[in-house]
Amino acid sequence: MKKTLTTLVVVLLPFVMSVSSFGAGFALYEYSAKGTAMGGATVANGAEAASLGNNPALITELEGTQIQIGMTAVVPDATTTVNGASRSLKNDVIPVPNFYITHKWSDDISLGLGGFTRYGLRGEYQDHIGWAGSALAYKMSLETFSLTPTIAIKVNEEFSMAMGLEAMIIGFTQEAMGMPAIAATNYKLSGSGVNWGGNFSILYKPEWAEKWSFGALYRTKVKTDLTGRIRTGGADMSAFNLINADVTGSIVLPDSITAGLAFRPTEKWTLETGIVGTFWSSYDQILIQYIGDDAGRPVIRNLKNYKDTFRVNFGTEYKLNDTWAVRAGYVFDKSPINEKAMDTMVPVDDRHIASIGAGYSTNDWTIDAYYGRIFGENLSGTSIKGETVKYSHGHSDLYGITFGYKF
Repeated sequence: MKKTLTTLVVVLLPFVMSVSSFGAGFALYEYSAKGTAMGGATVANGAEAASLGNNPALITELEGTQIQIGMTAVVPDATTTVNGASRSLKNDVIPVPNFYITHKWSDDISLGLGGFTRYGLRGEYQDHIGWAGSALAYKMSLETFSLTPTIAIKVNEEFSMAMGLEAMIIGFTQEAMGMPAIAATNYKLSGSGVNWGGNFSILYKPEWAEKWSFGALYRTKVKTDLTGRIRTGGADMSAFNLINADVTGSIVLPDSITAGLAFRPTEKWTLETGIVGTFWSSYDQILIQYIGDDAGRPVIRNLKNYKDTFRVNFGTEYKLNDTWAVRAGYVFDKSPINEKAMDTMVPVDDRHIASIGAGYSTNDWTIDAYYGRIFGENLSGTSIKGETVKYSHGHSDLYGITFGYKF
């Protein structure tokens, strides 16, 4: 039995400014506790090993060998109403890990390796059996982890640049009720793969405006060929055994350009602001297509029709003394979801994100922690199939910590 799964998720980000926390759609930016506390506004300031996530060109400002390891715990909550019936997400704590190591090879060259998550979503709805939303999806997971070997070059006292590779590991799972033309049937689709992308970044600190700095980062899109399985079974979830076969497919995740502008009014106080725009309109569909001797079987088309979006952010840090610093940030994150093609996978509209944090440092050690809150706006519309859909009560709590050591 031969089947082909074609997954098309194409996203482009235009040339605009800055990175912010917990991006529109299913983009993630929890690279470090320091950066997330500042709303992601560490593209042009605050060099740390975790700058490999925000702007690798910043690592030219680090001395010796430095390592960081951290974790953000995301606690999401949201309610989706389909045809008048509401279901909430099950309680869950989603870990978002990261690690980084940098080494100053010479006065002009620095090397780095980062591991972090750039895209992801996960959720399962309570009491989904008999719920109309189960036909869209009642359980979903998209998990990625990127490894980024990087070289950074300090061209002169004003300008630095960095280049790197990206190996992105991807895993995807979706469970839904009611395959087309097969009554009372669940299906579970899963796949995984790995492929390469790249990045290029710059840092500009003009001598003629010493209180200002500018940073920018471009990441290529990553297209990954997936291998996996499709399984189907009865409505009671007792078994997935009507169909159990291999599938192949592909997924394309976005290229992006980010930038940030920082200002230091005093030696202790730093401010940064930015904006990012996203061409989510290229996020087309997830398609399960039967071919060959299975041509008579139904085709599952999970259409998305996302819209192009933007978001803005602001972050600040104040150093109380040589060891303690406090931070805060704000993000407005415009949702890409099309109100005429809603589903159950990302049940939240526009987001407001507020964050606070603190850092403690010695000559060798750093410890940073933060708390963030995502406030999601409600959205009403319809699915591709014509169901009425509403997102409400969407919010998430973020708790993060990062440990660093300098050799």
